Amino acid sequence: MQPIADLSLVEKQLFEEVKGFLKSLRTSIREYPENLTKGIKILESVRERTYENLNQIQHEAMILRAARQLQQNDFAGQDVEWYWNPRQTGGKEEPDLRGALAGHTLVSAEITTSAKPNGVIDSRIRATLEKLSNMAGKRVFFVLTEAMYRRASTKIEKAGYQVEVRRI
Repeated sequence: MQPIADLSLVEKQLFEEVKGFLKSLRTSIREYPENLTKGIKILESVRERTYENLNQIQHEAMILRAARQLQQNDFAGQDVEWYWNPRQTGGKEEPDLRGALAGHTLVSAEITTSAKPNGVIDSRIRATLEKLSNMAGKRVFFVLTEAMYRRASTKIEKAGYQVEVRRI
């Protein structure tokens, strides 16, 4: 996991990445298609340039929002050290976000940017909650939508996990 020394600085760096991403997207869709073949080529270019970064940038931004929310609401006044896996590279023992104080884990959090708990996303919720339930500290699963909140809450209740779901 990587330390987050300064949330504001990392947010500024991520904003620069967002601007670069949007510039790349504008470049991909500069011309208007004259036919289906050209339209598909433009879509291929957009997907190639943006697909992975779109997901990763959103994930990073949500991790930072989660850290800020936890710092302000749960650990105000405490000098919590924040660690993250910004590009979803954590192993089975690592959450997306970890807060520690004097080497002791206070909170482990997983974050999803998925909007709907359909198909494979539904099974990922289960796997993520199971992973999170075995981590140290307070365990929090951050979601964006009410649909994801309800689905995760149902899974937590049925499995008996000691995990809190929060909407951002």
